Amino acid sequence: MTRSYWGIENGLHYRRDVTLLEDDTRMTKGRMGQAMVCINNLVIVLLSRKKYGYLPSARRYLDAHPLAALDLILRL
Repeated sequence: MTRSYWGIENGLHYRRDVTLLEDDTRMTKGRMGQAMVCINNLVIVLLSRKKYGYLPSARRYLDAHPLAALDLILRL
């Protein structure tokens, strides 16, 4: 049981918490927190599907190249 818990924590949750700074968000009204979790999951899936590799590098690249980020979204 403990092993599977840490597998999930180290996989998806770590990427959301550390790379996407999910724990630092202050969205507490209504369902904003749930919406942010969905958006962060979508970002992780899109980046892993397109083989961007290391998530922090992909985040920095797409921050600097907004047209590439828009292209990624529009080609769903």
